Amino acid sequence: MIDAIKKQRTNIKGWRFGSLPLLLFLLFIVAYLFDFFGFLQPPPKPDETWTRIQTERVLRIGIDPSSPPFIVDDGTGKLSGFDVALANELAKTWGVNVQYVYTGYDGLYDALNAKQFDLILSALPYNPTKTQDVFFSHAYFNGGPVLLVRGDDTTTRGLENLQGKTIAVELGSNGDAAARKWQKRYALNLKQFNTAHEALRALQRGETNAAIVDPITFIDFQRAEADTGVLNWRSVGKPLADENYIIAVRRDSATLLKEINTVLDALRREGKLEEMQKENF
Repeated sequence: MIDAIKKQRTNIKGWRFGSLPLLLFLLFIVAYLFDFFGFLQPPPKPDETWTRIQTERVLRIGIDPSSPPFIVDDGTGKLSGFDVALANELAKTWGVNVQYVYTGYDGLYDALNAKQFDLILSALPYNPTKTQDVFFSHAYFNGGPVLLVRGDDTTTRGLENLQGKTIAVELGSNGDAAARKWQKRYALNLKQFNTAHEALRALQRGETNAAIVDPITFIDFQRAEADTGVLNWRSVGKPLADENYIIAVRRDSATLLKEINTVLDALRREGKLEEMQKENF
């Protein structure tokens, strides 16, 4: 009996204390890492929308073709604009063709969820009230109000340089709201007009020192006034508020959303989004 006890003690001494717990701990860590990085799970399957696009080689896009300079039909079925250029970039990257589905602007979300097309790309601003119904892509354009001065104004770098001076705004517009936000801080003298075009004409005539309007309205004004001796203009700084334009997909199209964001991020990184804006605006 004594010899058996001594033999058992010898065996216990031969086993290093903590080896088994340490081994189990290491196995747990390895299993956790494999699970965390997805090694133990198959990659998620592409969603049905993305699978259909890849199978049929057709991307269906819902549009309201009356939103220049983003998208416009010339009356013969030929489309042009910033959104069309962006759609072409998506199709080129994915190696598919584009099929446009004309829909009234107010019906775009319902038609998307009814699966009449795969995504909305039609001068669509981000709408937080729709986040329960659709997924939104990264922003590809900021249509927030911008500060404009005449081309011969070489000193204004921001609102801080306009203290006590007069700024033209459209009554009730986003530009009006942005200006009011900073009015007290910089002692801005706001002059309100019924339309953004009237505000810009006041700046053109030298009646105000600056104007705050949304960039799309400014583009329309430049086109409308191109033959009337419009002075050179200068946009100062970044938009004073965000009004991001995005692409919308159904909530069952997570793979498609990921692929869209990958393209948008690459276009922004390479400077192509800015080039496309200059070409179309």
